[in-house]
Amino acid sequence: MNKFYDKFLDELALRYPRKTELVDALLDILILEKESVYRRLRKDVYFTSEEMMQIAGAWNISLDNIICTTPHKTKPFHFSMLDYIKPQEADYKVFEDFNRAMELVVKDPAGKMIEVTNTLPGTIYLEYDNLTRFFTMKWFYKYAIPEDTLVFADTHIPDRMREMEREYIESVRNIHEVYTICDSSFIEHLISNVQYFKSVRMITQKEITLLKDELLDIIDYMEDAALKGYFPETGNKLYFYLSHTWLETEFLLYESKFMTLSMVKTLELGGICSWDKNVFDKFMNMVQSTKRSSVLLSASNDLQIIRFFSKQKELIMELDNEK
Repeated sequence: MNKFYDKFLDELALRYPRKTELVDALLDILILEKESVYRRLRKDVYFTSEEMMQIAGAWNISLDNIICTTPHKTKPFHFSMLDYIKPQEADYKVFEDFNRAMELVVKDPAGKMIEVTNTLPGTIYLEYDNLTRFFTMKWFYKYAIPEDTLVFADTHIPDRMREMEREYIESVRNIHEVYTICDSSFIEHLISNVQYFKSVRMITQKEITLLKDELLDIIDYMEDAALKGYFPETGNKLYFYLSHTWLETEFLLYESKFMTLSMVKTLELGGICSWDKNVFDKFMNMVQSTKRSSVLLSASNDLQIIRFFSKQKELIMELDNEK
């Protein structure tokens, strides 16, 4: 029990390295006095099994991972699937916990994030309301009950959820180093999706113009960041790669001295997550392999950068085509 309990306390410390912050966070979850929490952290007494389950559920801690006797054989993942259209309090809590984890990456001067994706990076488009609505509509179309499908005009994301998404974007731009690896045809993939939803009358030409305007803004921003090699708002490093092979697995990685988080993208906007360092290292090996078939675009040849993004603008302008 002692070894298991020590590992559990280590997991808590990863979430909140400062004990005073950890105690305050635990008081928000448990019906306990402050001194009772301190006694459990000092191991004068132990958290009860019910209390440990309550904490694990609130903070997405895998008790399986803690008690696993063969960790080299089994690596538990946690499936995270939020409802972005009609979120419940539990959905907001998951996002809030995720954003708190991002603060740990931001706090570390050597903090790092990697995004590997075949389409427009979420770390870019989430700042834009209409593109976020489009990706949400697409997610709902593919995974909701067919009769509940929403057209673009009826797809609305609650203000509270949008605030959390913007908080996430702000955190990303404050991370010391961000690596983004995109399929070289990521804009073509997106345009193809837009054209499909127009063909099934889920988005109008007028609404597509809204997407086009936001996409042009994004391309201008990405071009500026690629030329500079850093986020214009913060000066933090941005390494933008173009992959010349299809990225079979889309994922995000977050690393700091406090924690590692690996998230495999599933069901468009969902993710299967692991806090396990060995899992993170495996994905980092995948990143190195992916780089071998990719070209680093940022802070490289200015002419190459300008040509690439000019081509993307030409493709986006074709969205004005009424056909």
